[in-house]
Amino acid sequence: MRRYGFLKFVKNYNNNAALVVDDENVEWMIVGKGIGFGKKPGDLVDASKITQKFKSVNNDELDTLEEYDESIINVTSDIVQDAESFLKVKFNDHQYLILADHINFAYVRAQDGIEFTDRAVSWEVKKLFPKEYEASARAIEIIKKDLDVVFPKGELVFLTYHFVNLENEKESLQDTIQVSKMIADIINIIQISYHTTLDDESFNYSRLVSHLRYFLIRKLKSSQVSSEQLDPSLLKLMIAKYPDENNTVQKISTFLRNTKGWALSENDQVYLILHVWRVTHRNN
Repeated sequence: MRRYGFLKFVKNYNNNAALVVDDENVEWMIVGKGIGFGKKPGDLVDASKITQKFKSVNNDELDTLEEYDESIINVTSDIVQDAESFLKVKFNDHQYLILADHINFAYVRAQDGIEFTDRAVSWEVKKLFPKEYEASARAIEIIKKDLDVVFPKGELVFLTYHFVNLENEKESLQDTIQVSKMIADIINIIQISYHTTLDDESFNYSRLVSHLRYFLIRKLKSSQVSSEQLDPSLLKLMIAKYPDENNTVQKISTFLRNTKGWALSENDQVYLILHVWRVTHRNN
């Protein structure tokens, strides 16, 4: 872990957040209860009060901290610490500030009695990302305790998207929302094709969701698969062995072509046929 030497104050955002500079003249944004109280430029930092520190790379983004009440910074730090421990993830600078901005906006909406709720979306997100959804429920409880306000249930969905997004730094929040909706649509295609409801607690359901998520992110980013092309005869074998699953994959292919203009490669079709078979024929 890097040693920062001494840290000197450059700018106070509020009592709990400040811009500082280290002994190598590198700027950092630090967060901690009372970290900026009574401080002036050039004062040394009490390192024991620092709970979060981020390298300053976008001053415009960091300057938005001045708009937040210090209680927003406190609750964001509490949520980040809880989520990092619970989900075994790590927030970067941008993700921390995006979460703080969302909590601040949601806090204002809650005070004004404005709620964005979609019960259907909430149900789907809870099934698709159960661990992240649970982390969101924990965050709502932290907000209730720290801010003495009850966030509407609709915020569970938005916070879940933030936590899902932590797994891929290159994925935007908008991409996460779009991918989540597309996964729900694809799962619905499978369920309609088989006249069944998939077991969203099964291992194979989780594997399907993970595969679809990374597959869709790759398509959104127009990136190529790094693995080698499969033997073309393998797709013919899969079609012959799993005709029902292939029919379902072709429906998924039509959906992606009509909505996004995407074509499934032979590799994509092979893997999807296998995942559809697993999720509809195994009970584990």
